[in-house]
Amino acid sequence: MNIIKRFIYTGMVSDLLVLAFIIAITVNYNNEANLAPLSLFMILQLGILWYFCRICMFLFPVISNYVIYTILLIGLIEAIWGLGQLYNFLPSKHFLFKTTGSFFNPGPYGGFIALMFPLALHFWLIYKKKNRILEYLFLAVGIVLLLVFPATLSRTAWIAAIIGCLLVVLFDTKAIAKLKNFKKQHPGKVISLAAIITVLFMGSIYGIFHLKKDSANGRLFMWKITALAIRESPVQGVGLGGFPAAYAQAQMDYFKSGIGSETEKQVAGSPEYAFNEYLRIFLEQGVLGGILFLLLTVFIIRSGIRNKQIGASGSFLTLSVFAFASYPYYLWEFLVMWVLLGSVCVSKTEKAHRKKKTKRNIYNFILFLIVLFACTLLCLKQLQLYSQAKKEWTKIRPLYNMRSYQSVMDGYAQLYPRLNHDQKFVFEYAVTLNAVKQHAKADSVLARGLQLSCDPMFYNVKGRNYHEMKKYKEAETCYLNSTYLLPERIYPYYLLTKLYADSANYQPQKMKRAAHAVLEKEPKVHSTAINEMRDEVKKILKSKEIEDEK
Repeated sequence: MNIIKRFIYTGMVSDLLVLAFIIAITVNYNNEANLAPLSLFMILQLGILWYFCRICMFLFPVISNYVIYTILLIGLIEAIWGLGQLYNFLPSKHFLFKTTGSFFNPGPYGGFIALMFPLALHFWLIYKKKNRILEYLFLAVGIVLLLVFPATLSRTAWIAAIIGCLLVVLFDTKAIAKLKNFKKQHPGKVISLAAIITVLFMGSIYGIFHLKKDSANGRLFMWKITALAIRESPVQGVGLGGFPAAYAQAQMDYFKSGIGSETEKQVAGSPEYAFNEYLRIFLEQGVLGGILFLLLTVFIIRSGIRNKQIGASGSFLTLSVFAFASYPYYLWEFLVMWVLLGSVCVSKTEKAHRKKKTKRNIYNFILFLIVLFACTLLCLKQLQLYSQAKKEWTKIRPLYNMRSYQSVMDGYAQLYPRLNHDQKFVFEYAVTLNAVKQHAKADSVLARGLQLSCDPMFYNVKGRNYHEMKKYKEAETCYLNSTYLLPERIYPYYLLTKLYADSANYQPQKMKRAAHAVLEKEPKVHSTAINEMRDEVKKILKSKEIEDEK
């Protein structure tokens, strides 16, 4: 038992779980489809970074302190950046939102700022009454974070920050022991206090939910559809990068069954993210991968508490809670933070470090570092190929935007083998092929797009491509799939109207039903495109009435 306890306490369990999780992802990855090569290489690099940090923190325990201070400094810079945007001193990264920091919208920015609160609180409590200068320094950091945090309007980040800070308070102030004593002395008051806290908590949740009700309903619906998708392949999962196609199929099946409510139809979308990383991991990696990741998360937080890395543990808990209703593990900034905070949590503090570092151990670690460095070079070499391809795409993309399809076709064809994992590139290439009348090849590229994305535009373009090939039944299937995926979208009904109005495929009753949907459905956002579609549908109906009279 002593050996097992020592094994757990040294963080080796977390190291093995990291290795097991990476192996599970790699083994489960569909190399033939190769849907997410960049994500796969990112995960391999993060694994290398994990073991690099673990070795460095073993050899030089003081490094863990520098890592935490560096993270907090980065957070402070982000907070100042956000304040600059809030008061119009710095430009925003998004044309709709003022405060985004270095991120593309305030959602992830709020999550990133939330990570810093437990660290700032931890150091403020540590230095309180011990070092006035440092106490006021970390208090100032917390104040700067608080100044910008409300502007992010991220409910998930608020909840995550509160939970992470609660962990810090419980273990840095000996609040647990005080609560136990209070419970013994005043059992009745504890019950009353617990009831009041429960009511306040439920009221807060209700208020937060209604703050952005449509957004909250949308996320709940996404979780529901993701759970239905998990049910289709619970053991093996769909593999890394398989979320969009699996989600799209589950949503189409759900609405096709006729059980979807009007509210669900209104909030349904074609998300790039599940807005719940744990559900996404269970969907892609199956039960084994999902359980491994949950165990890894629990062990890291537990190790952080045992190793007296309370600030890092609270920050890691904040990130883990934020992942319940956002998409941090799609962004490299959060993934790097996950590795840095996690490796600090499972590493002992310098004071607690007692393990002897023999020359043999040091030589072995140096050899291991050389191996990690070699693996990193291999990953970077592969990533450079993708990066170069993206640069070439950027150069010729303006011609695509000018609809000079013939000019970009050869360039896109050469880039396709290296960029066929990028849904935007695949869509542009498919549109280009359709425009130059290479319908068979366009169909193949669009099929690839449906593996990468749950955007109904792939079905719409695929249906249009079939229509031009005079494959009317296949075109109808694509358009109908688009309506099942997003029932409130008007565009596929407009395409169906044109399909049924085609003289070679004339179906008057179906045409009228589709036209009625175009004219009567209320769009989420009114635009000139909607008006143009409705005007054209009216002309089609009028011309068909004249033809029928003749």
